[in-house]
Amino acid sequence: MTLSRHVVEHKSLQSVELPLSPAVRCGDFVFLSGMIATDPATGERVYGTVAAETRQILANMSELLEAAGSSLINVVKVNVLIYSMLEYDNMNSVYREFFPVDPPARTVCGAGLFGGHKVEIDCIALVAGSEQATTQRLHRGVVEPANPKLNVSRNANLPHSPGITAGDYIFLSGMGPVDPVTGGRNLGPVAEQIRQTLRNMAHMLESGGSGLDRIVKMTAVLADAADYDEMNRVWREFFPVEPPARTACALQLSNGNGVEIECIALAGKGPT
Repeated sequence: MTLSRHVVEHKSLQSVELPLSPAVRCGDFVFLSGMIATDPATGERVYGTVAAETRQILANMSELLEAAGSSLINVVKVNVLIYSMLEYDNMNSVYREFFPVDPPARTVCGAGLFGGHKVEIDCIALVAGSEQATTQRLHRGVVEPANPKLNVSRNANLPHSPGITAGDYIFLSGMGPVDPVTGGRNLGPVAEQIRQTLRNMAHMLESGGSGLDRIVKMTAVLADAADYDEMNRVWREFFPVEPPARTACALQLSNGNGVEIECIALAGKGPT
């Protein structure tokens, strides 16, 4: 079956003429472009505190998702960029209002944003309201690690789930180098941070009935771009054959981490 691709627009949320679509609906999912704070009545850009911009973006995101046949409760993965990780708690205080129960998987990084904005957010959501969306295959569920020491979402009371399963995929939140014995941060040499993070990712995927060999796309964020070659050396240990697609960049990270890694993987075990 050939999947159709539909561009989703919302008149009140069109702010500037850019070569992108607000959202694209394809198959079981809708993919939203990164959203900045805009006034839904005028389409003009809105500037404010991190909390104010976050609230406006998520309110607009709710409208756009509804126009696409989805909703905030069907979001499976969110990426948040903020201009400074010092604003992390301020963003989270508002974010919790919009995702109070079983929040989506999420990655947050500090980055230089265009146009003077403090926040930009994108997401992937399940299409809702169709007969397909009620089937077991498209059930949106939370994936948690079998080892509770690795449940950073719960242990640090953060508004994201360790992972979300939806349709044929598992979406993992950005993961850092957490010690599986103590639950503390392993902030040693960056190579060991990367190894620990990938080991933890393997555990998370296995807890959800999948594995590293089922990963289709990864994003690796380093705190220091100079660690790129070191990351690749470790990467080859875990993915010696047919590695997944990957994006790598250097951005601000939280908690002194040298690396944070997220992924999308196929649900279930691969053929033997």
